[in-house]
Amino acid sequence: MRPRLQACEAADLIERFLNGSELYPQEWNDFVEGRRVEGRVEPFRRRCSEIDPLVNRPASPDLDALEELKKIASALRKMEPNVEPNC
Repeated sequence: MRPRLQACEAADLIERFLNGSELYPQEWNDFVEGRRVEGRVEPFRRRCSEIDPLVNRPASPDLDALEELKKIASALRKMEPNVEPNC
């Protein structure tokens, strides 16, 4: 069983999605659909799941939703202030 995703790892994943550099094609979908995150990260994952239809679609992504994802990644990083980016 894989370990639960920590805050900085979730932030990395969100930033990879925003940059189009996911580790594998379904990484973002696995994140927003899954529950393999640390408990304190779960509310952020749920919000990403709510935003998903606005950013993960054939049409142009919603710019406000993209900004919100950036804010979520930043908030996740602040949960672990002594950890370097990319864990």
